[in-house]
Amino acid sequence: MNKLLFVFIFTFLAICNNYGQNIRLRFKAHADTLPAYSYVLINDDIFKAEVKNGTGEFVINKILEKGRFNFAQLALSDSAFTNREDFSSFFRRHQIFPPNFFYSFIIDSSDLTMDININTHQLKVYGSDLNKQFTELETIAKTLDLTHIPAMEEQIKGDNNRMSEFLKILTKYSANKLSEEYLTHLLENPSFSFYNSSTVFQNKDSIYQLIQLLRKENSPYFDSERVLKKYQSMVTLYKPKENVPVSNFTVTNSRGEKKYIRELYNSTDYLVIDFWGTWCGPCIAQHPELQRIVNEYKNNGKFKFVGIAVNDKFATWKQYLEKHIYTYENYIFEDRDYPNLRKELGIYSFPRYVIVNTKENKVVRSNFQIDQLRGILNML
Repeated sequence: MNKLLFVFIFTFLAICNNYGQNIRLRFKAHADTLPAYSYVLINDDIFKAEVKNGTGEFVINKILEKGRFNFAQLALSDSAFTNREDFSSFFRRHQIFPPNFFYSFIIDSSDLTMDININTHQLKVYGSDLNKQFTELETIAKTLDLTHIPAMEEQIKGDNNRMSEFLKILTKYSANKLSEEYLTHLLENPSFSFYNSSTVFQNKDSIYQLIQLLRKENSPYFDSERVLKKYQSMVTLYKPKENVPVSNFTVTNSRGEKKYIRELYNSTDYLVIDFWGTWCGPCIAQHPELQRIVNEYKNNGKFKFVGIAVNDKFATWKQYLEKHIYTYENYIFEDRDYPNLRKELGIYSFPRYVIVNTKENKVVRSNFQIDQLRGILNML
C-alpha cells in the first residue's frame, strides 16, 4: 500500500536545478501487449508521444523554474487524447493502459531515460538520485497493507521494520526537498505509513538525529527549520498526557445547549471520556462494549462516562443518538471552539479514551484500548 507517497505526491513544491524549454524524456516499455500512445502530465499540462516498438520520446517545451520540485506522471493508453479534459474523462472510464495506473517520477534533469515493465508496474529512471530515492521510499511504503490488518504483535514488528528502512534511506541520500517533504508528511500524518501512529513518537530520538544530520549539510533545498517545527509539534501531540491539566473547553448537548467540561465533574471522582465521531467506523463498533462497561459501573459513584463527538455534523450526530440509545451522556465538540484541545490531550486518532481526575482536574490515563478500560477503572 503506497498510501503515504501518493497522498503527498501532488503537494510537492520545490527543488533542484533550472531546466530550459527542451526537456528530453525517453522510455522503453516492456509487455506482452504494448500501447499506442504515451502521455506525460506536469501540473495542468499534458504532453503526448506515440509508442513505436515499445519506445517513446518526449521533448517538453516547458520552463521548469529553479527551486521548483518537478513531479510528473507518465501514462500509457491505446487512445489518443488531445487535452487534459479528454484524458481525465478516459481515465475515469478505465481506458488507461493498464487500467488505473500511472508511473510517477521526478524531473531533476533535462535529459532522462526510463525503463517501464508494464507487467509488474515498475518504472526505473536512470541517472537520477531523486528518482532512485523516491522508488526506494515507495517500495517501503507499499508494505503497509491496510486491506488486511495483522495482529498487534505483527503490527508492531512491521511498523518498526518500516521505520528502520525509512530512516536508512533518508540517511543514505544528501539533504534535498524530497527528504524534507517526506519527513514533513511523516511527522504530520504518521498513520499513512504505520499501523500505529505512535510509532513516530517512539522513534523520535532517531528522527531528531536524522534531521540534525541533514541540517549540517546546509543544503539550499532542505528547509531544516520547517522540519524541526513539524517535529516539535509531533512531540507535543504524542507525548504522554498523564498529569496534564484539562482546559475548561465547551461542549454542546443534543438540545444545542453549551456546557463547560468542568460542569460535568459534579458528583464524580473520575470522568471517563470517549472522543469519537459518526464518521469513525471503529468508534461506532466499540459503542456496544462501552455501554456494557457503563452498565457494570453504574452503581459506582466514582465514575461518570460521557461521549464527545469531535468535528461531527450536529444533525448527523443527533440522528445517530436517536437511533442508538446509550445511557451515558453525549456531547459534541467543534475544533474551532478550542483549537488546541487535540494537541493538549493527545487526540491524534479515534476512538480516543481519556480519564480525568475531577478533583485535581488532571488526566490520569489516555491512549489505551477499550479492552483495557475495566482493568484501569479497577485500579483507580
